[in-house]
Amino acid sequence: VLLVLGAAGGVGLAAVQIGKICGAVVIAVARGDEKVQLLKSLGVDHVVDLMNQDVTASIKEFLKSRNLKGVDVLYDPVGGNLAKETRKLLNWGAQILVIGFDSGEIPVIPANIILVKNWIVHGFYWGSYRIHQPAVLEDSVRELISWMEKGLITVHFSHTYSLSKANLAFSAIKDRKAIGKVMIVFDDLGTVRSKL
Repeated sequence: VLLVLGAAGGVGLAAVQIGKICGAVVIAVARGDEKVQLLKSLGVDHVVDLMNQDVTASIKEFLKSRNLKGVDVLYDPVGGNLAKETRKLLNWGAQILVIGFDSGEIPVIPANIILVKNWIVHGFYWGSYRIHQPAVLEDSVRELISWMEKGLITVHFSHTYSLSKANLAFSAIKDRKAIGKVMIVFDDLGTVRSKL
C-alpha cells in the first residue's frame, strides 16, 4: 500500500503512476475537486480531498474496506502536520520516502518510534544522484522514458507561461493552482543564448 501526499503535484503524479505500474494499492492525498478527478482518472484506488475530508479517518475506512492493515510506503513531498498525521497509518516495517517540504515545515520523526516500528526512512534528493550514483540516475531516466513511450505514464502540464511571465508560473505553484507540472517556454528562441 502506497500513500502519496501532495499527489496532484509534479512529483506526486509521478509517484502515483509508478505505484500503479508496480502493482501497489495507491492512496492519494490532494486538495480540490479538479485534482481529485485527475487522480481518479489515473486509477488511484482511494483519493482523499483535504478540502472536505479527514485524512486519517478516510484512509482508515478505506483500508478497513479492503481488509488491509495499514500503509507500507509513505511518499512525502509535503512534510509538516500532514506527514505527522499520516505516520499513524503506517505498518510495522513501513518505509518513509522523504521527498521535500512543500508545507514549509520539516517534520521530525522521533528515533524511538522509528526503532519500535522498525521503519526505514529514506531521503530522496534526485539531483544528488548525479554526483554520487550517476548510473542509477541514468538507468532510472531511461526506464521512465521507456514507460512514457509505451504510454504507461504521462506528464501532466496544467499551466504554460512565456519566459516573460515566469512570475505567474511560480505564483501558480505557490498558490496551489498547479496540477502536475508548470511549463515555462521561451518567448523567442532566436534571442536565447547560452551563458555556459
